[in-house]
Amino acid sequence: MSYDRAINQLCPHLVVDEYLLFGSTRDRVYPMRPISSAGSVKVRLNGLMDVPSYGVATPATSGGSKEGPYNIKYGVNDLLKLRVGAGDWQVCRLPAGAKTSVDQTASILSRSFSGVNFFVNPNNPHLIGFSTNEVGSGASLYIHKDSTLAVGFKADRIYRGVDITPGWSLVNDPNTLSDRPSRLIVFDDYLDAANNFIEVSYTTVRQECRRCGGLGVENDWRYLSGGDVTVVTDSDLLIQEIQKIMFTIRYSNPFHTGYGTTIVDQIGQKLTMGGLIQNRIVAEVNATFTKWQKIKKQQEEIVGQLVTDEEFPYRLQSVTLDQSQTDPTVVFVNIEIMSRSTKPILITRGLRVPMPEDLLGSTQQSSIIRNLQSNTLVG
Repeated sequence: MSYDRAINQLCPHLVVDEYLLFGSTRDRVYPMRPISSAGSVKVRLNGLMDVPSYGVATPATSGGSKEGPYNIKYGVNDLLKLRVGAGDWQVCRLPAGAKTSVDQTASILSRSFSGVNFFVNPNNPHLIGFSTNEVGSGASLYIHKDSTLAVGFKADRIYRGVDITPGWSLVNDPNTLSDRPSRLIVFDDYLDAANNFIEVSYTTVRQECRRCGGLGVENDWRYLSGGDVTVVTDSDLLIQEIQKIMFTIRYSNPFHTGYGTTIVDQIGQKLTMGGLIQNRIVAEVNATFTKWQKIKKQQEEIVGQLVTDEEFPYRLQSVTLDQSQTDPTVVFVNIEIMSRSTKPILITRGLRVPMPEDLLGSTQQSSIIRNLQSNTLVG
């Protein structure tokens, strides 16, 4: 059984790491595409720091300078008195004991105080540290001068948190289209340096997506969680093979110049050539289908590779063209085929082409478009 890498994927309309500079106000940036989902927005500042919508801030934190285990003596080095923020004074007196471990000391202190957490220093398991639950410039912790605890905290000192980066919000731009409104990323405060930049990832609306050109699908590999490339077999393989040969522009592959069709070039002339172009497209589809059918026979009979009934192109049933009702630059090509398993398959592909100039006048153009939509071309 043959297979191929799956390339025809639903487009996520995802913009990744769009590079944006701040304006003169240093508090806002203008994404290049409309943002369709606020939850999809990810912001990275200066290529170094991910910034959530609530900003980046640190707690009031510090570490002790004396390594454990600790020899705690009653009335000598067992007292810690502190105040978190504007709260009341809190006092803890550790039980006396020789060689009290760092883990045990951190656990006793964390249970004794509220609003602050004590922990073992991740870089040195013999040291103890602390951090407040609150973060930002409003977070503070003051260790009273009467504290005698022998873990290396400096007494008679206040520790404060830091606001590193302000938060941000999405604000609609009122000067944009209602069906695809642009959104600004506005920070809660001005950034310090004028040369800051951000890289922003987000999902955009289909009409403005540069990955798929508004068609909703993209041709690219996808990988499974284990790193394997997704593949297609049987009827899915047949659909992909027909799409590849039908919608590849002939001569675009310098190594296989005969591969592909001229369908895209033909559709580009649709408004000035009328029914003649329809006949050319039908002839092109028929000839290309027959060519691919011969290739699959050679794969089966000469190469000796197993070709399943679901993947073998048995008969071309019909071909139709539909002009998009919302976008005159998009034409949908519908190809109905039957595999050797007698299973009918309809392949629909949207193609975006440049609109030709109105050489015939708008009335004549409209008439040709209506005729093109109503005709069914049977191969």
